[in-house]
Amino acid sequence: MTILDSESTQKNRLRFLNRASKTVSTGDTLALFALGTFGLHLITFLVLLLLYGSYSQLNKKAPPSLVQLETGKSIKVAPLDSLERTPQVILRFVSDTMTLMMNWSGTLPHTTVEEAAKPKPDPGVNIGNREFRDSKITSAAWQASYALSEDFRKEFLKVLAVITPSGVFQGKTQVVLVPLSIQSPIKISEGKWKVKMVANLTVFAQNSNLGEIIPFNKEIFIRAVVPPESPNQVEGLAAGIYQVRASGLEIYAIRDLAQENL
Repeated sequence: MTILDSESTQKNRLRFLNRASKTVSTGDTLALFALGTFGLHLITFLVLLLLYGSYSQLNKKAPPSLVQLETGKSIKVAPLDSLERTPQVILRFVSDTMTLMMNWSGTLPHTTVEEAAKPKPDPGVNIGNREFRDSKITSAAWQASYALSEDFRKEFLKVLAVITPSGVFQGKTQVVLVPLSIQSPIKISEGKWKVKMVANLTVFAQNSNLGEIIPFNKEIFIRAVVPPESPNQVEGLAAGIYQVRASGLEIYAIRDLAQENL
């Protein structure tokens, strides 16, 4: 009896593998489905193990800190949040913008060695406002003004046109911004900073080389913006505008610096 039961069990186990059998029972179908499902789960588990190993290796790998430009020049980079800027970048942005905007030499900014050797006279840019007809600002100041926010730029240009001497465009007057101190940026909120600048505007007239000193002490407010993507081939004013906004910063207010100590 025991021998008969053993033979019956063996027949049942191998029934779905018996090639002589021409029909597949429901039990065989379920067994094949279970084996297939188990195989898929096993493959999925192995794939997940491989992905975990890859992510673990990627997590241990230091982020790239060196980028090679198309020109062949290599520069160091550091990961930053979209609203974060280093103090060095903020100070460089403030210094470059204010220098370009407040230096009035009467000549156009040079872009080549030939232009530097023989600068061209600056005809100025008329701001085209009825209230300030015939009021001009220098071409360099016009270019640098695109580093200002749009809601602040128009009002600032009106003031700039008023204080720009007309002799600048006649080659009779030259104004030089002399920074004495640009303090480290102070963070006032997420993506916003203020910088205190102590400087002088030195005005040289045609008949006086001593120069007149005008204090220019300001508190400059800066915020982070999305830097524009410069096209591959762009020249002239457009290239200058992309350049002044390349750091992803803009000035949204400037006010007189209060005198803290006597």
